Amino acid sequence: MKYALLVVTIIGIAIGLALPGAKRAPIAAAPPAAAAPADQPQPTVLDRADNGHFFTVADVNGEPIKFVVDTGATEVALTQDDARRAGVKFDPGRFDVVGTGASGDIRGQEVELEDVVLDGKRVSGIHAVVLDGLTISLLGQNYLRRLDSVAISGDKMTLK
Repeated sequence: MKYALLVVTIIGIAIGLALPGAKRAPIAAAPPAAAAPADQPQPTVLDRADNGHFFTVADVNGEPIKFVVDTGATEVALTQDDARRAGVKFDPGRFDVVGTGASGDIRGQEVELEDVVLDGKRVSGIHAVVLDGLTISLLGQNYLRRLDSVAISGDKMTLK
């Protein structure tokens, strides 16, 4: 199934975030440069959280959404709450099986996002999924591969 990798990644993140003792770090995003125009791409440097993940906030359709940067996820995946806040049209009654994981079928709905912007790095007309039961949105490869570079060195991730 084309969403198998996405499903495995989602399940892994959900388990990691649900583990007792897993600390949830505050969002670590590089502040935008004061003199740079709002849509001028700026490097984003993220610190690894105590649970091993990298978190950031990106605008989806102009609405700030907290993401885990997921290099193993095929697509951007939104929680239902985040999709609603960003004005994404979806209908939980039309959720279908979009993959299978260790816990069984993963249900969701495919959607299109106007744009996703992180520190001026804009990707427009991006395909995404809204997933049932997802607890944090995922910034996946269909966004990340449009960047010039994604690098991890030690406990830092740099997106350019």
